[in-house]
Amino acid sequence: MQDTEQIEISLTQSAATAFKTIVDDREYDNAALKVSVAPGGCGGWEYQLGIARQPTDTDLVTKSRGISLYVDRETLPMFNGAIIDFKDGLMGKGFAVSNPKSKADCACGQSFKMTEGSVDSGSCTSKVAGN
Repeated sequence: MQDTEQIEISLTQSAATAFKTIVDDREYDNAALKVSVAPGGCGGWEYQLGIARQPTDTDLVTKSRGISLYVDRETLPMFNGAIIDFKDGLMGKGFAVSNPKSKADCACGQSFKMTEGSVDSGSCTSKVAGN
Protein backbone atom coordinates (compact mmCIF):
# COMPACT_ATOMS: atom_id res chain seq x y z
CA MET A 1 0.00 0.00 0.00
CA GLN A 2 1.45 3.37 -0.99
CA ASP A 3 1.25 6.11 1.59
CA THR A 4 2.38 9.69 1.99
CA GLU A 5 3.54 9.14 5.60
CA GLN A 6 7.22 10.07 5.97
CA ILE A 7 9.28 6.86 6.04
CA GLU A 8 12.93 7.37 6.87
CA ILE A 9 14.28 3.81 6.78
CA SER A 10 17.42 3.33 4.72
CA LEU A 11 19.77 0.56 3.68
CA THR A 12 23.53 0.83 3.48
CA GLN A 13 25.09 -0.28 0.22
CA SER A 14 26.29 -3.41 1.99
CA ALA A 15 22.73 -4.29 3.11
CA ALA A 16 21.28 -3.62 -0.35
CA THR A 17 23.93 -5.80 -1.99
CA ALA A 18 23.41 -8.62 0.53
CA PHE A 19 19.63 -8.55 0.11
CA LYS A 20 19.93 -8.58 -3.68
CA THR A 21 22.35 -11.53 -3.50
CA ILE A 22 19.96 -13.48 -1.25
CA VAL A 23 16.93 -12.98 -3.50
CA ASP A 24 18.94 -13.62 -6.68
CA ASP A 25 20.36 -16.85 -5.25
CA ARG A 26 16.83 -18.01 -4.43
CA GLU A 27 15.56 -16.80 -7.82
CA TYR A 28 12.79 -14.69 -6.26
CA ASP A 29 11.07 -12.18 -8.52
CA ASN A 30 9.61 -8.95 -7.16
CA ALA A 31 11.03 -9.52 -3.68
CA ALA A 32 11.02 -6.78 -1.07
CA LEU A 33 12.51 -6.45 2.39
CA LYS A 34 9.77 -6.60 5.05
CA VAL A 35 10.70 -4.50 8.09
CA SER A 36 8.98 -4.41 11.49
CA VAL A 37 9.60 -4.91 15.20
CA ALA A 38 8.03 -7.34 17.65
CA PRO A 39 8.26 -7.96 21.39
CA GLY A 40 11.26 -10.12 22.26
CA GLY A 41 15.02 -10.19 22.26
CA CYS A 42 17.35 -9.21 25.06
CA GLY A 43 16.24 -5.57 24.95
CA GLY A 44 12.50 -6.17 24.98
CA TRP A 45 12.02 -5.49 21.24
CA GLU A 46 13.61 -7.17 18.26
CA TYR A 47 13.79 -6.28 14.61
CA GLN A 48 11.92 -8.50 12.17
CA LEU A 49 13.47 -8.58 8.69
CA GLY A 50 12.25 -10.92 5.98
CA ILE A 51 11.54 -11.42 2.32
CA ALA A 52 8.06 -10.52 1.06
CA ARG A 53 6.56 -10.63 -2.40
CA GLN A 54 3.74 -8.17 -1.77
CA PRO A 55 2.81 -5.73 0.98
CA THR A 56 0.11 -6.43 3.53
CA ASP A 57 -2.72 -4.02 4.29
CA THR A 58 -0.71 -2.61 7.20
CA ASP A 59 2.51 -2.01 5.25
CA LEU A 60 3.87 1.27 3.97
CA VAL A 61 5.95 0.98 0.79
CA THR A 62 9.20 2.78 0.07
CA LYS A 63 12.57 2.14 -1.59
CA SER A 64 16.18 2.44 -0.53
CA ARG A 65 19.15 1.87 -2.85
CA GLY A 66 16.84 0.22 -5.39
CA ILE A 67 15.37 -2.27 -2.88
CA SER A 68 11.64 -2.16 -2.14
CA LEU A 69 10.87 -1.96 1.58
CA TYR A 70 7.53 -2.99 3.11
CA VAL A 71 7.44 -1.24 6.46
CA ASP A 72 4.92 -2.11 9.16
CA ARG A 73 2.78 0.98 9.79
CA GLU A 74 2.01 0.05 13.42
CA THR A 75 5.62 -0.27 14.58
CA LEU A 76 7.20 2.37 12.31
CA PRO A 77 7.24 5.02 15.09
CA MET A 78 9.59 2.75 17.07
CA PHE A 79 12.28 2.66 14.38
CA ASN A 80 11.66 5.44 11.85
CA GLY A 81 15.05 6.89 10.94
CA ALA A 82 16.79 3.51 11.26
CA ILE A 83 19.67 2.44 9.05
CA ILE A 84 19.86 -1.24 8.10
CA ASP A 85 23.38 -2.52 7.51
CA PHE A 86 24.90 -5.90 6.69
CA LYS A 87 27.94 -6.97 8.70
CA ASP A 88 30.33 -9.75 7.79
CA GLY A 89 33.00 -10.28 10.43
CA LEU A 90 34.77 -12.78 12.62
CA MET A 91 31.75 -13.10 14.94
CA GLY A 92 29.35 -13.90 12.12
CA LYS A 93 27.40 -12.15 9.45
CA GLY A 94 23.92 -10.76 9.13
CA PHE A 95 21.76 -7.68 9.05
CA ALA A 96 22.03 -5.16 11.88
CA VAL A 97 19.91 -2.09 12.60
CA SER A 98 21.02 1.29 13.91
CA ASN A 99 17.91 2.88 15.44
CA PRO A 100 17.91 6.53 16.60
CA LYS A 101 14.67 5.91 18.55
CA SER A 102 16.09 3.22 20.85
CA LYS A 103 17.24 4.04 24.36
CA ALA A 104 19.68 1.09 24.50
CA ASP A 105 20.85 -1.43 21.91
CA CYS A 106 22.15 -4.95 22.13
CA ALA A 107 25.64 -5.34 20.66
CA CYS A 108 24.22 -7.72 18.04
CA GLY A 109 22.14 -4.96 16.42
CA GLN A 110 19.04 -7.16 16.54
CA SER A 111 17.39 -6.04 19.78
CA PHE A 112 16.70 -2.73 21.52
CA LYS A 113 14.98 -1.03 24.46
CA MET A 114 12.45 1.79 24.28
CA THR A 115 12.94 2.69 27.97
CA GLU A 116 15.94 4.04 29.86
CA GLY A 117 18.55 1.57 31.11
CA SER A 118 21.00 -0.80 29.53
CA VAL A 119 20.42 -4.09 27.79
CA ASP A 120 21.30 -6.96 30.14
CA SER A 121 24.92 -7.93 29.55
CA GLY A 122 25.37 -11.52 28.39
CA SER A 123 21.69 -12.01 27.55
CA CYS A 124 22.06 -11.86 23.77
CA THR A 125 21.17 -14.99 21.82
CA SER A 126 21.82 -13.60 18.36
CA LYS A 127 24.02 -15.55 15.96
CA VAL A 128 25.30 -12.18 14.67
CA ALA A 129 26.82 -11.60 18.11
CA GLY A 130 28.42 -15.05 18.03
CA ASN A 131 26.08 -16.67 20.54
